[in-house]
Amino acid sequence: MAATRAGPRAREIFTSLEYGPVPESHACALAWLDTQDRCLGHYVNGKWLKPEHRNSVPCQDPITGENLASCLQAQAEDVAAAVEAARMAFKGWSAHPGVVRAQHLTRLAEVIQKHQRLLWTLESLVTGRAVREVRDGDVQLAQQLLHYHAIQASTQEEALAGWEPMGVIGLILPPTFSFLEMMWRICPALAVGCTVVALVPPASPAPLLLAQLAGELGPFPGILNVLSGPASLVPILASQPGIRKVAFCGAPEGGLRLLIQESVWDEAMRRLQERMGRLRSGRGLDGAVDMGARGAAACDLVQRFVREAQSQGAQVFQAGDVPSERPFYPPTLVSNLPPASPCAQVEVRPLRLQSSYPPPAKGSSSVPGEALGVPWPVVVASPFRTAKEALLVANGTPRGGSASVWSERLGQALELGYGLQVGTVWINAHGLRDPSVPTGGCKESGCSWHGGPDGLYEYLRPSGTPARLSCLSKNLNYDTFGLAVPSTLPAGPEIGPSPAPPYGLFVGGRFQAPGARSSRPIRDSSGNLHGYVAEGGAKDIRGAVEAAHQAFPGWAGQSPGARAALLWALAAALERRKSTLASRLERQGAELKAAEAEVELSARRLRAWGARVQAQGHTLQVAGLRGPVLRLREPLGVLAVVCPDEWPLLAFVSLLAPALAYGNTVVMVPSAACPLLALEVCQDMATVFPAGLANVVTGDRDHLTRCLALHQDVQAMWYFGSAQGSQFVEWASAGNLKPVWASRGCPRAWDQEAEGAGPELGLRVARTKALWLPMGD
Repeated sequence: MAATRAGPRAREIFTSLEYGPVPESHACALAWLDTQDRCLGHYVNGKWLKPEHRNSVPCQDPITGENLASCLQAQAEDVAAAVEAARMAFKGWSAHPGVVRAQHLTRLAEVIQKHQRLLWTLESLVTGRAVREVRDGDVQLAQQLLHYHAIQASTQEEALAGWEPMGVIGLILPPTFSFLEMMWRICPALAVGCTVVALVPPASPAPLLLAQLAGELGPFPGILNVLSGPASLVPILASQPGIRKVAFCGAPEGGLRLLIQESVWDEAMRRLQERMGRLRSGRGLDGAVDMGARGAAACDLVQRFVREAQSQGAQVFQAGDVPSERPFYPPTLVSNLPPASPCAQVEVRPLRLQSSYPPPAKGSSSVPGEALGVPWPVVVASPFRTAKEALLVANGTPRGGSASVWSERLGQALELGYGLQVGTVWINAHGLRDPSVPTGGCKESGCSWHGGPDGLYEYLRPSGTPARLSCLSKNLNYDTFGLAVPSTLPAGPEIGPSPAPPYGLFVGGRFQAPGARSSRPIRDSSGNLHGYVAEGGAKDIRGAVEAAHQAFPGWAGQSPGARAALLWALAAALERRKSTLASRLERQGAELKAAEAEVELSARRLRAWGARVQAQGHTLQVAGLRGPVLRLREPLGVLAVVCPDEWPLLAFVSLLAPALAYGNTVVMVPSAACPLLALEVCQDMATVFPAGLANVVTGDRDHLTRCLALHQDVQAMWYFGSAQGSQFVEWASAGNLKPVWASRGCPRAWDQEAEGAGPELGLRVARTKALWLPMGD
């Protein structure tokens, strides 16, 4: 009877309870847009910049298509103004003690907390993302990032002694980014004393709001500057004289990939489809929805993806409470795709093993299609038989961002976690993030890190080292650099397997003739002929890289103690050759005492890295109440090294020792002026090291550099040569996103501990993996 007598008010309540809560009001977002007269410019040096005669694009509600505001598009002069503002702000910001920067970051966190409703409403309104995802995830984590990095800034003078901020950082953000991805990068940059110029895609108001909140705090208005503009401005920003580093934030292209053991395939698929059927999509501002929208463009993209998968023979399951109109798309399960299919090459790879846990419960942060901000709701599932097969499939993709392993057999899960070639692995969890835990990737997922101490070093350089060259050479021809080798080369004596001059190439543990069957003369400081070395080429580089790949699994699997023992053995061999090596150095113009000292220091470097790698254990840290995290340091793989001309023995050994100590295999180009010292060391390596561990190729430096930089199976590269060579290496290595360390033509004091064996080498020689361990039921 009570229900019969209920009036209109009661009927409204019942309706609301049946269909979910009314979407949150976006009045606060519209009110903020009104303060800018619905025209957003750029935020530079603590004030809005709205230059005349600029093109504009509409900022629209992705669901209704309503125009919310117009956004001005930056031009080259706006980029220059922002970089200059950041450069001027850097002088004061970096000069202040870390505790001052800590106080400023803490105040910014408080301001974000004060305006958090505006921030999450604006982000959800413009992007279409579920407000729960932004409110409970992004906004809260953004504040935690600021607080964590404030603590790091306050202890910088002690914890980061010997390092200094790089300067002005250029930040490039993709169209599908979230403001949280920007926070992961600007927080460590600001904490260590850098300033930032961020280039965001058109119609992105949340970063502009964040910059305004930071700029209104007071004495440091130019530390964060945000420009809105097209991708054509990227090279303009990167080439600005004041920019010291450019950081890119990649965009995810796929959904989740599930590898499910055959023994639990049917049950796992049944539960997954059942869970997907309970998902609700709708307007992002509705607090009851699990998935929002990503706009018409993302909807078109997922439709093409699903059609392509079907054309490749995939089965497609779609379910969920989804509005029929665009731009909504139902959660989609794609199965029976061949492992090599383009549709199967996606970023995130959870593994579900025998006796596995059920799919995440309702409300979990790892809802299919929403984990880590994936732009469309797709799950690609494939069966496997053995754990070894699963590892091969998971590592067979070109990307290496993150993955999770689900199993009741903890030992097997940990073994897979160690073997996965990704930056982050969660055991029986997914999508956990903490400011103190490094987050990054490998392979084509990039090589930079955010969070923890790793994120701080991304924006630091050793004190006293030269800054990045301001301008790139416009005269460098990438198509022809290093392409031509001398047309006529002295034939020299026939090159044979004997290590005595003339030398061959040291590949696969032995000396061998080059493919071109030619050699080049090496002269001493007086111009007298000192010997001949082989003229290596592209074919020889291919052979050396192949030999290094064959040796890598065995070497990386050795214990640190075993690797240290071989480094000490090589050090002892160098000491036995002291007189011979010193004599060669003396012929190159060094005084006898200095030559002997270089040999002794080279042997000490080998022993020091052997001792250091044994002491370098894995680090266990606790991240809140989510369980411990194991911070692993893993080898990069096959590392190419182009050595400098100076210090022909010491520089060679100083680069070889850390690379091998951390489990890498190497292909090295020795000093062009005096390669004979490195080849003398190869004679000892032939008897001490396993075949293929260290390979040395002599010849034209630029030509060999070109071959190594463009080689897709070289997984990292160090270059210590000319400025133009450095520029080419950084350009060419973008093909497979290999990590690059280039000197940019600046000399290095290899005899000094800080530059020849300092912590920078330890950071460059390995990558970090964060392994989240389970805790609780």
